[in-house]
Amino acid sequence: MADTGKASMQVNIVSADRPIWSGQARSVTVPGTQGSMGIMPDHEPVLALLQEGNIRVQATDGGRQSFHVDSGFASFDSNKLTVAVDHYLEDVDQGQQS
Repeated sequence: MADTGKASMQVNIVSADRPIWSGQARSVTVPGTQGSMGIMPDHEPVLALLQEGNIRVQATDGGRQSFHVDSGFASFDSNKLTVAVDHYLEDVDQGQQS
């Protein structure tokens, strides 16, 4: 299905030993050390340290994913978000599709 014109960003979430999730998203929330941070397309560039918590992804196809991770970092620039974590702990929910 074609995108309906809503903005999206490329997201890559990886752990030290494997990729976790990659795709186009409308929003991602990460567990920053200073609190939860939401990132959407066209957000200003950011580099943030992460603490243990949930990464929540709203994909462009309407699917939602949530991953429990430990410490790491998130880097966003030019509508590309890279999240690198030390360990991927579990799926919080299994990619609900709307």
